[in-house]
Amino acid sequence: MPGVSGTNESDNSGDSKDAKSSSSVSVTEGNVKVREYDPKKDLRALGQWICSNQDPPKYFENVDYIQSIGVFNRLFKPTFNEVEGECMEVYERMKVETKKVLRNFDGQISLCVDVLTDNNDFGQCSSNLGQHYRDYLCISAHFIDEKWKLRKWVLYFCTLSVSGQSDDLLKKCEDRGIFRSLEDWGIENKISTLTMGNDKFCNEVAEYVKRYIQVKKELRRNSQLFRVYCCGDLFREMVQDAFEKIEDIVHKVRRVYTFTTEYPMWFLKMANLQDALKLWSIGKLSSKDVIDSHDVPSPEEWNKVEGVCKAVESIHKVSGALFEPEIEVTANVYLYHLHELREMLTRMSIGSEGFNRSIVEGMLGKVDEYWDHMFLLLAISAALDPRFKMRYIEFVCSKVEGRDGNSQVPAVLEAIRKQFAEYVIRFPEKGNCASYSHSKGQSDPPVRANHTFTVLQDYQQFIQSNHHPAKISELDIYLDQPVLPWSQDFNALAWWRSAAAKYPTLSRMARDFLAIPVSLSTCGEAYYTLSRPADEHMICLKPDLMNALMCARSWPYRR
Repeated sequence: MPGVSGTNESDNSGDSKDAKSSSSVSVTEGNVKVREYDPKKDLRALGQWICSNQDPPKYFENVDYIQSIGVFNRLFKPTFNEVEGECMEVYERMKVETKKVLRNFDGQISLCVDVLTDNNDFGQCSSNLGQHYRDYLCISAHFIDEKWKLRKWVLYFCTLSVSGQSDDLLKKCEDRGIFRSLEDWGIENKISTLTMGNDKFCNEVAEYVKRYIQVKKELRRNSQLFRVYCCGDLFREMVQDAFEKIEDIVHKVRRVYTFTTEYPMWFLKMANLQDALKLWSIGKLSSKDVIDSHDVPSPEEWNKVEGVCKAVESIHKVSGALFEPEIEVTANVYLYHLHELREMLTRMSIGSEGFNRSIVEGMLGKVDEYWDHMFLLLAISAALDPRFKMRYIEFVCSKVEGRDGNSQVPAVLEAIRKQFAEYVIRFPEKGNCASYSHSKGQSDPPVRANHTFTVLQDYQQFIQSNHHPAKISELDIYLDQPVLPWSQDFNALAWWRSAAAKYPTLSRMARDFLAIPVSLSTCGEAYYTLSRPADEHMICLKPDLMNALMCARSWPYRR
């Protein structure tokens, strides 16, 4: 019998493994039952593959690329319209399951609303799938699941503005997805914080969303902890302001030194300027021939470049710790790194003068402004790190002179206790309090028999009837324990997962606070001098497919 291909996929499968299970089976002889080739099964498998892998969608316009995956029948040659339709069906099935997970989730969800930009020129993509626009709205939910995995699930992705339109952006945010998306997902009563950029537009949107959420639920500390400002945006603003101060000098540097790359990342610009400084310091950019041929920077101007680079280098060190680790950073470490940056800039300010000192003081002003907005949230999160607890809060506050200092410590502790008390009410746990009393089998010492025996017996009964063993909460037990030794590789989520049995209620609080995204930027995005870029492979797609793939590829629960 000639070889025939068929598929063996289960209808309930849903990820890339399922796609492999639908690969063709060649049968040449024997008693093996031969099934006819069913293109619908391969189409379902391909839709699941696209929704669960990161391959650029336009690749699947090419039948040869589909065949190169090696799991589909050689006769399978779908059109992209068929593939698009199947992806939408897969997305809808996955969305049903994802909704169940979020609606049944018993913790708090932190919301991110990010505005991404297509930094390319307007026009047609290289693909023929549609026209791309400039600004895009991305709504995502951040939480730590029951397995203590940090999740970032995209809920909605859409075009925010189109070239030539002048609609009010604030109204477009409402109309194009934020409120409608929250209602669709049914999670309005779970939203605890909102992370957005730091500009005026984002502040207006955040206030708009806060009022909407307050109608649905009571926010923490009367919404004091609701608005989260993006730490990555803070760093970018600090760097951009510093570089703008020496923009004319940088133009002169470029006349005598060719930058190795023009990619819009601020650490690359810093590296190029540092390389130019090294050449200047050994005389290669200050020879008579160079000076006679070009309008080169003066020694004073080179000194300004050096001062800016040193200040930017301090930001780069902290950014490297926050945005380039192998494990995902949680909210507990931001206070520590911001304090480290503040200390570096303070020392630099003391050792500088004139222009360079003004640059550093400008950076310190931005850090202090961010500190004022975010201190309470970052301090609570840091206290939930067993390496820090309240001891680190006390240490930090003792170092911050003239900015409330130690008076902030009681406020932080009070906020932590109030938050914990709310969790105790919401999640009553057995053993939530421990009592200091006699252990089992231990009895009171015998009372000597004498002429006052009756009086002493009455007194003993009085003591017992009025004695209430001192109770101590999980929070007090946790705070009373010594802090853990410092470890750079410490994983707060792993620690709390193992400590959840000992601190059942406090671990719930930790799970919600550690999940708060303090920065919209991750990894390379944190170093862009322009707005955060949208995925160029996604924005070429039709709006519905763009949204479907942005969402589905972020969800781990698939059917």
